[in-house]
Amino acid sequence: MTEGGDEKDTILFGKYQLIRILGQGRSGTVYLAFHRELEEYRAIKRVDRSKACHDQFRKEALLLKRLRHPGIPIVYDLEEDSHFFYLIEEFLEGDSIYDLVRGRGPLNQDAVIRFGIQICDLVHYLHSAEATPILYLDLQPRNLLVCHGQVKLLDFDHSDTLTSANAAGERYGTEGFAAPEQRNPGRLGIYTDIYQIGAVLFYMAAGQPQTGEAFHTLPGQLGAVIHRCLQRDAALRYETAEDVREALAGLHSKTECLRQSKSPSLTIALAGARAGAGVTHIAIGLAVWLKRMGSSVLYEEYNRSNDVRAMGETLQIQADSYGIYTLRDLSMKPRYGEAVCLRPCSYPIIIRDYGTDLEAAMEEGTDAGERILLLVCGGKWWDRLPLPESAAGKGEPEEIIFLFNHAVPGAFRMPEGRGRRRCFRVPRFEDPFEPDSGAESFYRTIMDGYLPGFRQEERSGLWERFRKKGRRGRRKRPGSSV
Repeated sequence: MTEGGDEKDTILFGKYQLIRILGQGRSGTVYLAFHRELEEYRAIKRVDRSKACHDQFRKEALLLKRLRHPGIPIVYDLEEDSHFFYLIEEFLEGDSIYDLVRGRGPLNQDAVIRFGIQICDLVHYLHSAEATPILYLDLQPRNLLVCHGQVKLLDFDHSDTLTSANAAGERYGTEGFAAPEQRNPGRLGIYTDIYQIGAVLFYMAAGQPQTGEAFHTLPGQLGAVIHRCLQRDAALRYETAEDVREALAGLHSKTECLRQSKSPSLTIALAGARAGAGVTHIAIGLAVWLKRMGSSVLYEEYNRSNDVRAMGETLQIQADSYGIYTLRDLSMKPRYGEAVCLRPCSYPIIIRDYGTDLEAAMEEGTDAGERILLLVCGGKWWDRLPLPESAAGKGEPEEIIFLFNHAVPGAFRMPEGRGRRRCFRVPRFEDPFEPDSGAESFYRTIMDGYLPGFRQEERSGLWERFRKKGRRGRRKRPGSSV
């Protein structure tokens, strides 16, 4: 394959079929490829021989081969031909932090802290994996991928050991994220990556990189953590990535509802009284709204509609290795049989769409965390409330919320039974993947009390003060969180 040629459907080394370009940068081009024998996807980084030193490229490959961490891609092979070098890596699926912030604006505090903790874990692993610390040296939003709620670290072409990094003649860094010692003569160290952790946290919280020597200090305790990371004097920064993690973890405990753990901390089940009640429409809209608010959320299809696969076929999108489709920026998992074994992944919030299978929605519990049941009722006066006597009080969650869809005046009836009861009228909105302001207000109201990080009084405090102080005149993007 030559530069500028037709690369689609090209077969490399008799087994890798190129599909499309995943990204391009100063170090080369990354392709999505399909391993024809193993029937698995791979990421192939291609570097022009005329622009790269073979020793440098091989150095990156050997570095990655030594590392074993779920947040770092596996290196399978190193190849070359007469024009290019190729690094064959594990294909990691997700959105970069750059894309997330560009699409939504600033992330809410919980998302910043949750992703920040994982970033600290990755950097600490690099610093402690070998006797001599490995410095990453280019920590920035485009190199951080969020894959089903888990942060992955990409592109190690500038990473090096502490000794070799300081012996190198040239230094690299991304504007807005490079530490002062990368731009000026000075010794690189663990503190260089600490500065870059702070720069990434700032970017996620502010929606833009810090600029120049003067930048707005974010208010509150999270702002104080970021400010310490970004000290010009390296001696004033945190000593280790683990120290930054502990500081973030102390703040994270205050938003425990959305804690990232092996089991979901919040499962929201939806079921309806009859076919056509609008369960799937409401469930997808809720998942989209939660993601707009910065949460990591998974929609699970527990009904037999097969709608997720149908949407995937229409959009010509395949499920990833976790069995999950990414449809219009939403993670969606179709119904699979019990014999199907998939790679495990965890989400702090899971939306389960049971369709009309009310019995299953009421009886099935969760491994851990809180559970809410949303029962979608018809909005006509003759519609029966979906609360079978056989299920009442049996396996019933602490909270049941009744949603009246397509409602007419006089159709609301307060249900009887155990537990708390709340009733809401569902507003009309056309596209569940694009909930309008009325739908967003509706979702915010029904979820009030379960997602404390999204409450108006909190949202109008820390981030609103910063937005008014440092971003006057800039129009807030639809769906962004501050």
